[in-house]
Amino acid sequence: MTFRETAAGIDQRGTNPRPFPREHGDIQTAVVTLVDRLAPIVPVAHQGHVAREIASLIARLPSAMGNNMFLRQSIIRRSTATSDNVIDGLAAWVTVLFDLANLQQDRGRALGLEARIPGDALDRLARALSESRNGCIIAVPHIGSLELFAAHLKDCGFNVGFVYSIGRRPTPTEQWIYAGRSATGATPIAFARRNTGAEIARVLQNKGVVFMVVDVYPSAIYAGITVKTHDSEFRYPPGPARYARTGTLVLPGFASCRDATGFSMNILAPIAYRTSMLVQAAAAEFTQEVAAHVDGFTAEQPGAYWLWHPIPNDPYLAIAERRRPDLLTALAPTDDEAVALAVEAADARWTASDLTDPVRWTEAPPLASSALPETVG
Repeated sequence: MTFRETAAGIDQRGTNPRPFPREHGDIQTAVVTLVDRLAPIVPVAHQGHVAREIASLIARLPSAMGNNMFLRQSIIRRSTATSDNVIDGLAAWVTVLFDLANLQQDRGRALGLEARIPGDALDRLARALSESRNGCIIAVPHIGSLELFAAHLKDCGFNVGFVYSIGRRPTPTEQWIYAGRSATGATPIAFARRNTGAEIARVLQNKGVVFMVVDVYPSAIYAGITVKTHDSEFRYPPGPARYARTGTLVLPGFASCRDATGFSMNILAPIAYRTSMLVQAAAAEFTQEVAAHVDGFTAEQPGAYWLWHPIPNDPYLAIAERRRPDLLTALAPTDDEAVALAVEAADARWTASDLTDPVRWTEAPPLASSALPETVG
């Protein structure tokens, strides 16, 4: 029984479960409902293609989600994103949702794909753990299959935790995402809670590895550390530098989007922290080095960048306002509810007759690709 069925008290033997309740214009919930229904019947090898088709559907109509992805893809590509670029990013996000669904529905199936990681990367992490005073942090950007990355390290025998954001009163959609992340087998640690530091310390003190997403700082209250990336100023979280100063080794890590056969990961050498410097200067230098690695990898795989969510003090929007007003004028008025309704209509159309016929999903792509103009909106 899936998380949604359990949470809603739905009998799996009955009719197809109702969608998650959603607010007006909540595209994410509409997509999560669709992915949760499709994941059990679409072979994992085909899910990337289905994710792109769902992304294409979202991109047909202007939405805040599409506009945010357009700005982000334009900034990280240092150009003006095309519709294909926007679809790439949205498809990477939908693929992550498929990962979450697969993990909670059948973890073995989710991890049955080839996990490509250099042998020296695992050796590097093991060596860092043996040398570190207090565990290790893997600093990652919003790129690729992060949950599969964490789950793979867990299955390799590492003690793994991850820091994640979730509302104080989680919605059913947030609970579904949490269930998928928990199915990695890693220890979930909620961001910005009273016990966040204690939970991170518990994993690190047990020679554990904690994943921290570092390319944006999801705090509207604290300033974070200013770095130069994407030719402009960004705010990065201060946590990695603080832990590095106490002897915790911080290693940049990256995952690719998964394809029909698998996905790849890498873990780089620990970043040096100069304890001889003043605290503020050392933290700034250290975090800038983290940002340089993230910037380089993002430039290498821009299509794998999947963060569209609103960000406090959004740096991408700030860049557009200061230096790229042409990007803002390219945005059309949004109608998020129309996009959510289109996804729900597709849900009913694509799944109504096929939930009992999984063979169909192995023989042909489920949706027809559509030609899109080379501009957003």
